Amino acid sequence: MTEEHWLKSWNAYMAYLKKNKHRPSKYHQEDMKLVNWLKYNRKMRNKGLLSEERSKKLNELLEEAETYRRVNQHQYLHKENFEQENHEE
Repeated sequence: MTEEHWLKSWNAYMAYLKKNKHRPSKYHQEDMKLVNWLKYNRKMRNKGLLSEERSKKLNELLEEAETYRRVNQHQYLHKENFEQENHEE
């Protein structure tokens, strides 16, 4: 994948996050291209085949995506309990 194409996909994913305020869904056909792009790049990073520059950009994207992570109702209502549990581990 050329650098230009990779950056275009990265920008498309970031734009999707900012516009829709949620991650692309594997259940929506129009989102599948972005879902598959992210999945492929995660695999490449985990295998150590992603360049350092792309890896940094991917981590930036994943941090942004984490801010839109879905929280279920129980976690939302009992937020303080989940925060304590996460710090104990």
